[in-house]
Amino acid sequence: MNNQLWALTGVALGALLSYLVGMLNERTRWRREQGARWDGLLLQAYCDYGQAVKDCVVTYQRLAAHQRMAEHPAPVEPTDDALDQAAEAEARRAAMTEPLRLPADSATAATIRELNEAVWHLEWLVRGRLGGEAAAWDQAYSTYRAARQAFYEKARTSLHVSGAVVPERTSWPPSWRART
Repeated sequence: MNNQLWALTGVALGALLSYLVGMLNERTRWRREQGARWDGLLLQAYCDYGQAVKDCVVTYQRLAAHQRMAEHPAPVEPTDDALDQAAEAEARRAAMTEPLRLPADSATAATIRELNEAVWHLEWLVRGRLGGEAAAWDQAYSTYRAARQAFYEKARTSLHVSGAVVPERTSWPPSWRART
């Protein structure tokens, strides 16, 4: 009878341990899947936001080129249509910021705020709300580039992407094209 009790206890203990290990494995798998799903959503949100920022800045750069504040091969006159397109680009950038508010970590969220402020500075220069001259544009554009670089670095870190962001060209226009 004593041997049977030990055998029954061993079976019960084995079943309990098997259940606990299975439960822990299932919980680990679920967390890993949730993490991968959130990382995928965050990656897409970062990409959408980055593209929306670039669309804004290219629009502002083209408008600034017409005002002789910036260089761009296709300047655009600040007509009502062009300014409406700039406003649409800004609205899209603002809309792409919202999906980042919840999942982005605090360091990345801070760089998003800084990048937004840099983009707004460019917009205000183009719209004439600030003194618009080439030196002011160049400084604001440099600030934008640094903010964008910081955003990409923090985004990569939050997604656990190894390596560094490849820095952009340090000057514009490129050396093969003379400044006008």
